Amino acid sequence: MLSYYKNKNIYYALCCIESICFFLLTINTANAQENSVIEKTAYWGESDIYLNNQAFKMFDLIDRALTENSPSTGNAMVRKLALYNLDVMLHESRYDNSEPLIQFISSRINKVIADLSCPISGGMRIYKIYNDGFIVRTSSTIIAFDLVRGLCKGKSLVSDNLMKSLAERCDILFITHNHSDHADPVVANMFINADKPVIVPPEVWIDNVNVTHWRSDKLLDKQVSLKRGQNLQVKILPGHQDELQNNIYVVTTKEGLTVAHTGDQYLKKDMAWLTNIKREIPQPDVMTIICWAARMKDLIEAFAPKVIVTAHENEMGHSIDHREAYWLTYQKMEKMSCPYYILSWGEWFDIK
Repeated sequence: MLSYYKNKNIYYALCCIESICFFLLTINTANAQENSVIEKTAYWGESDIYLNNQAFKMFDLIDRALTENSPSTGNAMVRKLALYNLDVMLHESRYDNSEPLIQFISSRINKVIADLSCPISGGMRIYKIYNDGFIVRTSSTIIAFDLVRGLCKGKSLVSDNLMKSLAERCDILFITHNHSDHADPVVANMFINADKPVIVPPEVWIDNVNVTHWRSDKLLDKQVSLKRGQNLQVKILPGHQDELQNNIYVVTTKEGLTVAHTGDQYLKKDMAWLTNIKREIPQPDVMTIICWAARMKDLIEAFAPKVIVTAHENEMGHSIDHREAYWLTYQKMEKMSCPYYILSWGEWFDIK
């Protein structure tokens, strides 16, 4: 009889375990079915939420792809795919001023701020900030060109705090011409308040005595003394965007490294004298050029730079047809013989 009860107890125990397992399986199956329904219907009737979440995923993936695949000369396939996808996102106006876009830009700019806080071992490092905004860095100095916060439908794309962090790390600001996507008074004041020089053509902030207005009908040859005691050799060429003054800056650092920033140079008749300019300037180690420059090939040959970096892709203040796409830049630059870099915002490369 005792053996029977032992077997009976074991039997009942096994029955209980089986019942519990069946119960748990039933619950899990029901939950899985419910979750499956939720996953399938979570965005049904919620197109805006769906597209917003998709934008977060896309911008994040583009950010990661660019971070993991550093800029290089030429046309690496992963980078092309990332930049082409960025074109797709930036040419959909529903994302203008959106949280996913602002978060993407902030992530890119924060990478620059972090890198500027680290020492540099030598050579020249060129950072693309936004639009035609560049920071050029050597071991002795940090130079800014056309830094702007960027406006899209009345909202800044780069926050004041991020821009202030950039300005604090720079020694001087050069501004090429009087357009808001190149000349930002808030950014200029960040430099002025820190007693750092701001160089502009006369048409920019005409009555502002706190900026330095430099322009001549001929090439100007200047030297700038900076707050930390270093000097820059600066040649200023009287370029134009149509009839608007556009200073072209050719800046040589203490290390003998030269950058040419051409702004929005776009006046074909200027080419009559620009074609011979390499006789009057040092050969640029790097030259910035807008991706829609007039007579681009001739302008590049006139300066004869060692390396080119393009600018002005996807200016968000423009209409979609004038938000120049990266795929268009690749199409143009692949025909050029000079080595080139195509950068997104918040990327950089080194010249040794």
